[in-house]
Amino acid sequence: MTIALSIAELLLGLFINIRIGRLAIALFRKDGTSSRLPLRVAGVFLIINWVSRIFHI
Repeated sequence: MTIALSIAELLLGLFINIRIGRLAIALFRKDGTSSRLPLRVAGVFLIINWVSRIFHI
């Protein structure tokens, strides 16, 4: 279960950071720095959680 959750965190974090432009337009109906910031923070947070879960930090 933990491995599946950590893989899901990694994939979701990567998906958010790769498709940030389309997600910003879909969620906030505009594209710019202010609309991308919450998505970027969420994506990086998920990737950091994945790293800490994998290495048990």
